[in-house]
Amino acid sequence: MGNKKQGFIRRSFSVGGFSLLEILIVLAIGTILAGLILPAGQKARQRGLLTKVQATISAVETALSLYETDFGDYPTHSGTFREVLRVLTEETENPRWKGPYLRFKEKDLQDGELLDPWREPYRYQYPQQIHQSAPFLLFSGGPDRKKGTEDDIGNW
Repeated sequence: MGNKKQGFIRRSFSVGGFSLLEILIVLAIGTILAGLILPAGQKARQRGLLTKVQATISAVETALSLYETDFGDYPTHSGTFREVLRVLTEETENPRWKGPYLRFKEKDLQDGELLDPWREPYRYQYPQQIHQSAPFLLFSGGPDRKKGTEDDIGNW
């Protein structure tokens, strides 16, 4: 009977569980994989944000073209996009106004200002003499949030 108990005890200690070394190896592999995947995920997210800005600029360009068709000119303004957004979305008594030319979700607006994915206002300038390929300038400061740098995203 004594032999049977010892055999039973030995078997119960050898069943199940991971050693500390095995746990550390799994953690190391997980850390390495996360280190490889996270930068790729960040790059994909950044590309998605850039695409969103380009799509927004394209939609606003279309709205401004419709406005120009109805009124014969683009809204004159220089600075943030707030006043131009108001012109494109709020009905006026002018019989030529056939808007709203543009609609946005509330999450994209803050205090009547259209915000880019980095929570900075879009910029608009008309008339402009900087880029001859565009009648007006419409742009985001880009990821660095600064106007006039290489990462600006615009309609030119």
